[in-house]
Amino acid sequence: MRNYYLSFLILLFSTVVVKAQYPYQAFYGNLHSHTGNSDGANNPVYAYNYARDSASLDFLAVTDHLEQIDVLEWYYVKANADAVSSNGTYVGIAGWEWGSPLHGHVNVFNTTSIITDVTNLWYTTDLPAFYNWILTHAPALAQFNHPGEETYFTNWNDFEYIDTILDNAIPLLEVQNVQQATDYYEYALNKGWHLSPVWNQDNHSADWGTKNNGRAGIWANSLSRTDLFDAIKMGRTFATMDKNAFVWLDISGVPMGRTLQRYSQMPLHIKLNDAGNEAWQQIELVSNLGVVMSFSATGNLDTIVPITLMTDNYLFLRAVQADSDYIWSAPLYFNGVITGVAENNDTHPFIYPNPSKGMVHINPAGLYPYIVEVFDAQGRLLYQVQNKHSLNFENEENGLFFIRIIQDNKVTTLKLMVVK
Repeated sequence: MRNYYLSFLILLFSTVVVKAQYPYQAFYGNLHSHTGNSDGANNPVYAYNYARDSASLDFLAVTDHLEQIDVLEWYYVKANADAVSSNGTYVGIAGWEWGSPLHGHVNVFNTTSIITDVTNLWYTTDLPAFYNWILTHAPALAQFNHPGEETYFTNWNDFEYIDTILDNAIPLLEVQNVQQATDYYEYALNKGWHLSPVWNQDNHSADWGTKNNGRAGIWANSLSRTDLFDAIKMGRTFATMDKNAFVWLDISGVPMGRTLQRYSQMPLHIKLNDAGNEAWQQIELVSNLGVVMSFSATGNLDTIVPITLMTDNYLFLRAVQADSDYIWSAPLYFNGVITGVAENNDTHPFIYPNPSKGMVHINPAGLYPYIVEVFDAQGRLLYQVQNKHSLNFENEENGLFFIRIIQDNKVTTLKLMVVK
């Protein structure tokens, strides 16, 4: 039995909640790329301009391999990033990639320095020394890159958690394919890290932003380097394989990436959007205890799910479209104890999504057989079915409907809003 209580009623949105992500805007870019300074193509100036002009990115980080660049090249890439940046229009970011053939790779941003003694043994083997370098060069920010890319990587000593200070200095987890996200995103969170996901391209050819449609999404106050780094520190990122899609989560205005005191019936705000209005084949809410809820949506989603999580440490959203493009949100984190709410061992049928644009799914909470009766807003019986898991309202008018689920002597009546 899952050890938390959930209410699955999805409420119709209010105009106040619609703006819950305000004042943040979603910006799209790439936080991992290479140029001819290491094992990539061309030069940083060309890369920054290409990403802006050919790929329409909002930001690009050039992160050449540390062992292949010198202090002079580092000086110039910082100058190049500054020269190409224009607040509100485009941001260039200078970073570098620490590459250990033993532990894995890490990108480092927001620092004026590079490690210069790369030929020393500690560079490739001493992970604590590297972590210490990050901490002694604040306000440096770091990103775990492509976990599991090589079978011989330790993946940073199996994502060994050190302490909150290092946790705060490494806020990002990069994924470059679905398998990396599946194998390591939840795993790292379960180890105690507070990591937000980004999709990066790790370009080694002249295709900065055009290698694929994957993007690192950042919810920032504005398009400036300062605000992007602030958003990264606060965990307001998402990873998407669709360059037109975004996801946002908050609870009572507390945005994804942050921690809040848990309480009963928390209003989880979900905003899932694709500019092409593609359907979401499966939407999952995931915690350290597994998949909390799963449903689908025929188009863009903007709704609230009242939810009570008794012991879950975090919650994030994972969704996939019919073309197999995935999107992952940053997690919301929870602490504290809910008092006065017992675990709900009763069985409560529910319907989802609600509001709906057409298809509505029924979860009978394991009770069979059951009868479903559908009524209009005036209380007129429209039809009756038995043991049906889905109802189609695509040909119905917008408005209020009542769904009555009859199970033996138990009757549950639910309100449904159809909004197309």
